[in-house]
Amino acid sequence: MDIVIRNVEPRAIQKVEELAKEQGLSREQFLRERIIQMAQFYMEDQRVQRLEDLVASNLQVMERCADSMQTMNDLIGDEPELTP
Repeated sequence: MDIVIRNVEPRAIQKVEELAKEQGLSREQFLRERIIQMAQFYMEDQRVQRLEDLVASNLQVMERCADSMQTMNDLIGDEPELTP
């Protein structure tokens, strides 16, 4: 798929060309790699966010479970002990 970008400042183009030359790449290759890196970073960032949301959700469930267990322990502890 082709991408055409218009109206880019000449200084920006010059800098891209310098960076590409330093890496032994054409401007096209340099920009292609940066676009791919940007897309991969975005996808990884989305995965990290979903994982963080899942961890936060699991922590909430674990806290509710701990509260329920504490409530059950408190109720059991309030019962008089049976002696044989």
